[in-house]
Amino acid sequence: MPVFFVTLGVWYLISGSGFNHWNSNQCSPIIDGSPTASGFRLRGQELGCTFDEANYRTSIQKWLSKRPINATPLEGMYLGRAINYPWISKYLARTAIQSKDWDLEKGTSHDGHPYRLIESFLIDQEFRHRLDAPFADTPYTVNRVSVEKVLIDDASMVLDQYKRGAGKVPYDALLWVDLIERQK
Repeated sequence: MPVFFVTLGVWYLISGSGFNHWNSNQCSPIIDGSPTASGFRLRGQELGCTFDEANYRTSIQKWLSKRPINATPLEGMYLGRAINYPWISKYLARTAIQSKDWDLEKGTSHDGHPYRLIESFLIDQEFRHRLDAPFADTPYTVNRVSVEKVLIDDASMVLDQYKRGAGKVPYDALLWVDLIERQK
């Protein structure tokens, strides 16, 4: 019996399956959420997984299409870290650079309430539409976004078109999305 497991392990490594899985960023999205839960979490199968906007949209749409009709109504979703969604991270940094309300030198809002401003960036009409895309044919719509543990760094670390010293911008945060019933 032990010889079988050793042989299986060697075959797994020789076939490349072990190395490819371990070293690649071939992430399969997983949604944690039961029919009795009012929220769900989208995450990668492995640490360091990233999701583009299309993957975000199709993963949630597929999960929602299989959710029982009599399931508990949804109230929110947890996306985790913004850097796991490069399209969100870059949008956040780009919007801060363009905002008159963001202090690029200090890396905070001019009014001293950076989280409130960052949340407003993520719920403006343009971006809200993007977050809401997977819910288009459902009874739910994105209501607001909450952030925690925001990370700030030089814009050049997130946006390729900027050189070091362009200003300090938000690029990562824990993201919570509140859902409400879509108006008919």
